[in-house]
Formats: sequence, structure tokens, C-alpha cells
Amino acid sequence: MLTKQQVDAIKPKEKLSKVCDGDMLYIFTSPIGTKTWKVLYTFDGKKGTLTLGSYPILSIKDARLKRDGIKAQLASGINPNQQKKVEKQKKLEAITFKELLTQYMEVVTPTHKGAKQELSVIKMYIREFPRLMLKLVTEIDQLDMIEFRNERLKVVSESTVARDLGVLGGVFRYARQELRIIKSSPLMDIAKPQQAEHRDRRVWQHEIDKILKAFSYYPTFQPINKKQQTAWAFLFAIETAMRASEITGMRWENVHDDYVYLPITKNGSSRKVPLSNQAKKLLELMEGLSDENVCTLTSANTLSQYFWQVVTEKLKIDDLNFHDTRHEATTRLAQKLPIQDLAKMTGHKELKNLMRYYNPTATELAERINQ
Repeated sequence: MLTKQQVDAIKPKEKLSKVCDGDMLYIFTSPIGTKTWKVLYTFDGKKGTLTLGSYPILSIKDARLKRDGIKAQLASGINPNQQKKVEKQKKLEAITFKELLTQYMEVVTPTHKGAKQELSVIKMYIREFPRLMLKLVTEIDQLDMIEFRNERLKVVSESTVARDLGVLGGVFRYARQELRIIKSSPLMDIAKPQQAEHRDRRVWQHEIDKILKAFSYYPTFQPINKKQQTAWAFLFAIETAMRASEITGMRWENVHDDYVYLPITKNGSSRKVPLSNQAKKLLELMEGLSDENVCTLTSANTLSQYFWQVVTEKLKIDDLNFHDTRHEATTRLAQKLPIQDLAKMTGHKELKNLMRYYNPTATELAERINQ
């Protein structure tokens, strides 16, 4: 049997190496020096390996005790690896909803584009629904989800609750498909709140003039401070139909003569946004502010906050947010581009989603008919 001094003295080699402690117990050493206890056994004529843990976290004494437990299983006709899987599954089935959400935040949420927002939302669920968090995942049923939905409807809008149920749908899908601890989602057959009607807010020229004046923005001057750049982004969005995050994330290396390349967008795909002559002039105003980013205002949240402070609080313009520029731009561009080209420019993969942003007035349609 190995002593502690002998185990500590084992040096890493170019390839994974092993040293026997005796009676099926081995310590494996990786090329980078990591040492791991493993048991090599034979069951029904087939060889198997069971990892016990890393040294020195798992001591020699504890590794031998675990090995003895495995020997007892083999003597009883139990496959140790199969037993380990059964125990792992039982442990998973005993996790609470809070533990599931915590694991989901660690494993799945970071892979999502809106990871930061999803993280905040899930933490809010944990904070606001303590009783639900204590329930075992396997015990959560449709009544729990109905109660969750109804409680959320008391404090947030129908569309927000619909998004909540979408987030939880992903969590239960992870529990069903990856962890295999539930056979069906407790959200099955749960009625989602009716979505609010899609916005059709346009941005009118008199509002544009008023907003630019409030931001102290002058078309021929370089927008230096962040409020001026908010006004600049407002105009650029109306020309390009780009989102706030896409504008604040623009880098000069992706700006070309007649288009802007967006390597990452909301739907997960890249796209190239063609530039009008006016959009090109707006970009020229930004040259020299930064060698890397087009805007020194690099956060969509900050952009939206500045816009809200001036437009909503100061000017009292009703029901206008920065994203409404996308409606305005899409509606204007629809007069110049066929719908398939417009979808390419805006990044919509489905035409029905694009149509939500096309909001011409009856007067505009009448003028086009009579042209």
C-alpha cells in the first residue's frame, strides 16, 4: 500500500500514468500533475472503471474506504457503475426548484444571448417565490404554475408574464431532456396570458425636431457628449432600422463603404445593413471620437435611459421609446425596398414578424395608390 509520502512524490509524465495502491485501487496522474483515485474492477467478465475523487481532497484513507464499499457491491452482484448512476439519479430527483434554477443559471443561462437579463429574472423568481423554491422539482404541478402565473399578473403586464413562462419552459425542458428527472413539464396546458397588441407607434417629423433640440444636437456638429450621441443614434436608427444594442455595439472595423456588418444580432445571426447616403453622413460625424467603437456611448441601457429622461420626463412626449425608431425606419424603407430585401436589412427571418414593424397610415397608403 502507498504512503502519503509516496503519493506526494509521484511526478507527472508525458502521458497519463497510474500507480497501484493494491486491491483494485489506483492513483492516476495527468501530464499537468492532477492526481485522481480510481477503482479498476471486473464485473460479469467485463472490465470497468470508477472514479472516486481527486487527491488530496480525497485522502488515501477515504479512497480505501470507498474502494471497500465497491468491493462489497461486487460481492453482492451489483455493478458499481450502474449503482452510481442510480444514486446520481435519485439525488437529482431530490433537488428543490431553487436548486434546479441555480444549476440552470450556472449551466444553461450563460449560453443564451440575453444571459444577463435572464440571470436577473431567475434570481427574482427565487427571491419572490420562497415557498415554491422549497418544493421538489418532481412535486411541482400545474396548480403551482397557475398560482405563479396569477401572482405575477398582479404586479406585471401580460407580455412580461408570457416571457416568464417562456423562461420557466426552458428550465423544465432542461430538467426533462438533460437531467431526466421529470417526464413532462408542469407548464403543459397552462394558458398563457394574452399578448398585448403589437406597437404601431410612428415617429413624426415635428417630434424629431423637438427631440434633437432638447438634446442640443446640431446636424453639422460632431456629437461629443453622451446625450448628443443619443440623439445621433436616434437619427441613425431611423435611417437603418438598427436596434439600440446594434448601434452602441458598432465597431469601425465593421463599417464599410456602403454597409455595416453586425457579427452578432438579437436572433443569433450576423447581418449586413446597407447604408443610405444620410446614414453615411451620420457616420462621418463620428469619425475621430474613438479608434475602435463608433460611439463612446457603448451601452444600449444607457442609451435608452438618456432617451427616456429627455423624451418622456422632460418633453412629455407620450408613449415613445427608442425602439419605435425601428417601426419608423421599417415603414419608410418599405416604400423603397421589396419585402424580401427589407427582411434582409432588418434581420427578420419570418415575414410575419417583419409586418409588425410595417405601420403605414391610411393617408400614406392613399398617396401611394394615387401616385
